[in-house]
Amino acid sequence: MKGETTRWLKLAFGLVAAAGFVWLLARGLDPAALARAFSRLSVRAVLLALAFMAGAHALRIVRWWWMLRALEPDLPASACIRPFLASMAINNLLPLRAGDALRVLGFRRQLRSPAMRVLGTLVVERALDLVFLSGIFFVCLLGLPAGAFPPHFVTATAWLAGAGMAVLLASMLFLPAIGHLSGHAFRSLHERLPGRFLAGRRWPAALSRQGAHLTAALGIMRSTPRTLALLALSAVVWVCEGGAFVVLAEALMPGAAPLGPWLSLAAGTLATALPAAPGYVGTFDYFAALGFSAYGAAPETAVALALTVHALWVPLTAVGLACYWLPSAAGNSTASHPASSQPWNTTASPTCRTEGARRRSPSSAK
Repeated sequence: MKGETTRWLKLAFGLVAAAGFVWLLARGLDPAALARAFSRLSVRAVLLALAFMAGAHALRIVRWWWMLRALEPDLPASACIRPFLASMAINNLLPLRAGDALRVLGFRRQLRSPAMRVLGTLVVERALDLVFLSGIFFVCLLGLPAGAFPPHFVTATAWLAGAGMAVLLASMLFLPAIGHLSGHAFRSLHERLPGRFLAGRRWPAALSRQGAHLTAALGIMRSTPRTLALLALSAVVWVCEGGAFVVLAEALMPGAAPLGPWLSLAAGTLATALPAAPGYVGTFDYFAALGFSAYGAAPETAVALALTVHALWVPLTAVGLACYWLPSAAGNSTASHPASSQPWNTTASPTCRTEGARRRSPSSAK
């Protein structure tokens, strides 16, 4: 009951925040000037921007596949398409990042991965995005005078950048020590709890197993070649998404300052971390427009850019919903794959798989 109340309070707060940002966005706008800004958009520019956005989504799927196949080498790339697009669509339609929960819990068999492993890849994914977005944001701020952007937003971005760097550094450098300490803490807890409390209970082993899955997923960044590949692919992802902003900005305001669309990209996307209404209505639009106007765009032109980019999410969301509701050929092929009949959701490490093989082998039975 308490959790349900908390969720409703978060939703209510998000709706109020969204309404406030919509009011800030629309305040003082000239409807005629806004209409003239939209009239400068061409079908070609909008379709090219949509192609950039679709390309960025395709590369994100590839990046996520690279993460998952580090732990499940036989996983086909096609198995990642439906979960990723469906979760993206649900995130755009429902509050509280419901799509992320769907990706973690709803496609475990198709991905041949337990929930905590999928969660670990999402943590790495978010950390990579935070590092690149905050980097773009602060580079763009270098071309502006001090105080040109809301200081509270700049401070929050600095904290997010620090959190993303901390996750990546911990994954690359300190994960073995963290795993050792957590294992030691779990063993100590196991020894101190009364035997009658643990008797017949499976949760201690399950907790240890799920912790191992999460640690293994975070540990994919310990491979230097893989880390460099993920960093390079993340850079291309954001170049593609930024290309959509650049194309639309050039159509709306030829000769605009080159950093304006990039600040719009970074500010608008980082703002989706704020509590908001479904679809990030208000929060994304306000800060995306603020980023473009900071480099000299008229308010109506900046709002036209933000709203047009936001509208590009509609066809991508529709594709994601279609992937969610329609039968998945990849999911069907996964279900018939021999590996899916194995106890993938109960193996915590390669060692566990080896022990399982020994138990099944004729020689170990003798």
